[in-house]
Amino acid sequence: MPSPIKSRVALALGSLLLTVGMLEISGRVFVSEPVERHDGFAHDDQLGWILPAGQTMSWRGQSAAINRIGLRSPDLKNSATIKILTIGDSSVFGDGVQDSETLAAQISGLLGSAVDVQNGGVPGYTCWQSRLWVERIRTQFQPDILISYNQHSDYRRASGHDRVIAATQLGPLAKLGIGRLISYASLRWRIRQGGSNLTVDEYGDCLRGLADDQKSAGGSMVFVVPITDVDFESSPFFGQPEPGEPGTRLVDYRAVMGDVAAEQDAVLVNGMDAIRAARLTGNQALLDTVHPTARGHSALAKGIVGAITDAGLLGRSPEKR
Repeated sequence: MPSPIKSRVALALGSLLLTVGMLEISGRVFVSEPVERHDGFAHDDQLGWILPAGQTMSWRGQSAAINRIGLRSPDLKNSATIKILTIGDSSVFGDGVQDSETLAAQISGLLGSAVDVQNGGVPGYTCWQSRLWVERIRTQFQPDILISYNQHSDYRRASGHDRVIAATQLGPLAKLGIGRLISYASLRWRIRQGGSNLTVDEYGDCLRGLADDQKSAGGSMVFVVPITDVDFESSPFFGQPEPGEPGTRLVDYRAVMGDVAAEQDAVLVNGMDAIRAARLTGNQALLDTVHPTARGHSALAKGIVGAITDAGLLGRSPEKR
């Protein structure tokens, strides 16, 4: 006869398998898969959506030419001596501006043909997605300098269409019924709490991960604090204390970026310093509350190039990989 201990173990294991099976079935029956985007993007099981490689898409009133590796940039320069990749959401992708007016394009114009600057921005991407995206890009384009402008989509309050963002951290599990339950529950909790797509701690951890990955690859990291309408005197909220509990405010996300940059010995660029240096008003620098105009991209590009030049990132040969 089986021992009492073996019987209890078998019973516990059977109960666990039954519970897992019921959760899997419940997830498949009662929770739909995250909604796919149908606005010009290509579906991706891991990231939710990516740019359509090798095609020209229409986005926010502008044509956007996507190169063969899925970036809004010209094809790679095989002769480049320094490679730079900008990452972030629609502000980096270039909502409302032409291909030649994006942040990456304007940095490229300032640095010349010996430097290859690629635009890795994808509308809606959080830091989570950007980090996964960079790792995929590295197989074809290994940046010597990685420039992160990630913040707006991370800080943005979670809403019903953001479940795919929660699912990006589940890997293959996201396609299973249990993964559907987890991503659904995670999103509902964030919405109920009035939370952001990424908590400030998750955001900080992701920025550290970006810097660690870049260091491991032998490259340099640059963080840029994004600009927003409340930074300008024309905003009714300019200079006003930001509402909300500590850890939930935009100022907290900005502070975390600064802390991570200091910890990681990364270059930190304050976007508003670059805008002020260019003497731009809010209407001149921004199309809306967060997306830079062509002049805004130009000012940010000059600020970034100045910072990475001062840091000596352009004056030394990239490390051999």
